[in-house]
Amino acid sequence: MKSISFRAIHSSERKKRMNKDGNGVVWIYAYQCSESGKPQQKYFPTEVYVRPDQWDKKSRQVKDHPNALAYNSLINRKLSELMEYQVGMVNERHGAHVPLREFHEQFTATGGQKLSFTAFYRMTAQQRKEISSATRQTQLNTLNHWRTAVGEVSFNELDYQVLDAFHQYLLGEEKELTTIDKYHRHVKTYINIAINKGYVKSGINPYNRFKYDKGSPRPKDFLRLEELKLLEEMDTSRITKEQEKARDIFLVMAFTGLRFSDAVTMKPKNITKTRKGYYYSALMVKNQRRKKKEINLPLYAFFHFVGEEESRAQRWMKACLEKYGKKPNKPLFEGLSNTVVNENIKKVAEVAGLDKHLSCHVGRHSFGTNMAVKVPIPTLQSYMGHSKIDTTMQYVKMSKKIQDEVIERIRWEK
Repeated sequence: MKSISFRAIHSSERKKRMNKDGNGVVWIYAYQCSESGKPQQKYFPTEVYVRPDQWDKKSRQVKDHPNALAYNSLINRKLSELMEYQVGMVNERHGAHVPLREFHEQFTATGGQKLSFTAFYRMTAQQRKEISSATRQTQLNTLNHWRTAVGEVSFNELDYQVLDAFHQYLLGEEKELTTIDKYHRHVKTYINIAINKGYVKSGINPYNRFKYDKGSPRPKDFLRLEELKLLEEMDTSRITKEQEKARDIFLVMAFTGLRFSDAVTMKPKNITKTRKGYYYSALMVKNQRRKKKEINLPLYAFFHFVGEEESRAQRWMKACLEKYGKKPNKPLFEGLSNTVVNENIKKVAEVAGLDKHLSCHVGRHSFGTNMAVKVPIPTLQSYMGHSKIDTTMQYVKMSKKIQDEVIERIRWEK
């Protein structure tokens, strides 16, 4: 890969339309020949506007204009700024040339200022296409804590002391150890990305030496079927409409096992009425770790108890369709975010008298745990969309708690 070349051009050379005064902007044209031989090009605007006849294509300068000297000085300063920025990026990457696309993104994002690790984290998080919007927001929240704790940190300043200062700040905020570990994992992710892009040498990753107590994960909560019934039958006049909608999508996840990303995009057209009952079919929402695959759920069969006309999953889905399913192509729970639902479902739990730490994922855990008591492991794995059987086995282990409690309630007679 070669270095980036720069030169000034007028809008007329790009066949751009002039403004109403007949003037066009002078651009800095950036050009680079990639390894594949395909040329890459980008344009950076200057603040200089002149007519086509006031631009000398040969010398690449303004001519016959009363402010020609000042304008040419502005153009040269812009050229120098871009060239110096390229040198700075090459030095940061220890001599490796910079792809024009990355140069353009970084220069535009920083306004030509030197890129710090803090700015790199923010810029990269906003540009990553492989993560969901909820994950992006969570990682940016971590960045806010990082900035409060250590401020703008350059790549060269990434060391043990900076990580320790961040860690001590989080301890001072009385965060749980598992939450602190999550924040560190986010920072570590962007340090690894910086290493891959050449901003940090792989041998000096500060996390290689930094050790901390990661805490013990809290046992995963889930709701038994009788607890879910409390949410179904609760007095909704005691909660807000927003809280009621959070309760509704939570129960959808608890009765179907859908992830939040799939539940929030559920549309009426994905639910068909067959001879046996309601059936849900859709493509799983794609994210960083999962390939798109089909979800097929026989709602009519999920939690269908003897003596009841229909399954609890189908009954709840019917209620949601009646309440929110006016348009076949519009998601039932459009506009909801994971964060807001988590906040509201906690309030709903209090009103319903449930002494458990509820979240969107607890809904999915409830489905997996309640189903694991009755359903074969490979079937449950398929319904929950797990790639690995080990993930499904977690629910089997959790379901043993239900089985133990059932056997403990039996009063044996001689």
